[in-house]
Amino acid sequence: MAQLTTAQSEAAAQVYAALDVAGGRTRLVGGCVRDALLGHPCADLDLATQLLPDQVIARIAAAGLKAVPTGLAHGTVTVVAARRPFEVTTLREDVATNGRHATVAFTQDWARDAMRRDFTINALSANPLTGPL
Repeated sequence: MAQLTTAQSEAAAQVYAALDVAGGRTRLVGGCVRDALLGHPCADLDLATQLLPDQVIARIAAAGLKAVPTGLAHGTVTVVAARRPFEVTTLREDVATNGRHATVAFTQDWARDAMRRDFTINALSANPLTGPL
């Protein structure tokens, strides 16, 4: 689906396998989906997942990849595969907001997560193995 370099594809395949992309628990989100739909190369891959941050970290470690807890309070883990970063964020919804600052709760609901994203393009998601949803 996404136009990736060979090195990106190999690293992405490792991340996809670890995070159950085939089972539908993790999707590409935002700009990389837009770029793929336009036929442009993807500069970076951001992913959203139904997995909780501790599950992401455990799966990534089990796959022999590096997990960096960059924003656990908001569900974000940076995964490093072949020296390439992938930002992985657990699906979430806003519980309370104060300007751009939000208290979030994790969810399993793709629609709820999409509704809280700040730009329409960021609400796009796609399974990298099968295409846009």
